[in-house]
Amino acid sequence: MADVLVIGAGLTGSLVALELAQRGAEVELLDPGQGDAATALSYGGVPWWAGASGPMNELMASAPAAWRQLEQRHGPLGWSPCSLRLHWSDADPEPAALAEPAAETDRAVGDPASAAGGSAVLEQTLAGVEALARRHLGADQVERLAPSPAFGGRRMLRLEYGRVDSCRLALTLPLALERAGVRRRRGRCGPLQAGALPARQVVLAAGAGCRALWPALPDRLRVSWAGVLRFEAGPLSREWLSGSASFGPNDILMPLLAQRQALEQRADQLQRPEWIVDAGLAPWGEGLLLGQSSLIRPGSCCGAPPEAPPLELELRQALGRIDPRLGQLAASFVQLPVSFCSSGPPLVGPVAGAPGLWLFAGLSGPFALAPALAVLLAEAISGERRALERLPGASTQPSSSWG
Repeated sequence: MADVLVIGAGLTGSLVALELAQRGAEVELLDPGQGDAATALSYGGVPWWAGASGPMNELMASAPAAWRQLEQRHGPLGWSPCSLRLHWSDADPEPAALAEPAAETDRAVGDPASAAGGSAVLEQTLAGVEALARRHLGADQVERLAPSPAFGGRRMLRLEYGRVDSCRLALTLPLALERAGVRRRRGRCGPLQAGALPARQVVLAAGAGCRALWPALPDRLRVSWAGVLRFEAGPLSREWLSGSASFGPNDILMPLLAQRQALEQRADQLQRPEWIVDAGLAPWGEGLLLGQSSLIRPGSCCGAPPEAPPLELELRQALGRIDPRLGQLAASFVQLPVSFCSSGPPLVGPVAGAPGLWLFAGLSGPFALAPALAVLLAEAISGERRALERLPGASTQPSSSWG
């Protein structure tokens, strides 16, 4: 029997498995192996300067150094510095959520912002992002760009950033695990039972699948259906990646008024399913990932995949406002369930009432937070009390706080 069984072979599970193996533990990694994984279809953005004040800020700020150290130990994993370009237009309406896709549904009730109101929201958001970034970035690393004809005349804010090429990571991470001595096994696991765990220590890092394995997890651990357009490779992707249209080979494009995080923060108040689209773009191997859709339903269960055509159509229309070619690409629309926390920090630490069971889930900005949290979690599992106290989900409260 392995010292530690890690359930989930995505970003969080793989990184904590590597850290545990680094400390001499015998680790088995259980990979459900069911189609596309959320990690492999992520933009891979590392917003290392964007943490809220407090411990999470310190952990996120360490992300570039953490990724460099991982590559020194395990070989190239797809990390590189890049620029983030946040785009907007003064004519952009106030973001609005949509009702769950169905033939008869329209936009959820809500009035678009007036031109003056919309301008005020844009300026307030812009100033807030600049202030957040300048805590860590120099003056030459935060730049407002002039409107670009190549992007439909949209304005942009350029920020120093980082990214992990998730396409490359999906290829290299299994090799790193093998070299580290982690035994990777494909298969499914049924619900766990306290006192009858399949290993002395078990880490739940199965993302949206965590609740099926341990139903009594906190309600704030939620699941959204995330969608993205995947374009494998072609002349247009080579044009974007080569730096044409004033776009660097590693750059990530996202809207200034991105809606996903706001929808996640409202998840506890939702009375009906709602969804949004954000028009963005990121390199993905020799291709591109385009746009992001998010659908959240009331409650903690993700349910069946939402109807895809309305989401894809709305996403393509939003991309077409940046560049008509983007909305017309022969790209495939892929949806995956993704875990997040509707409030508070991610859930990383011991599950009360189940000795030996640990949770690693609900990360927003996982490529920035996962490396540092994986180190702390591995140290805590190894018995280091100070690491346990630094984990955001390490609870000293009664067992009800962890289910």
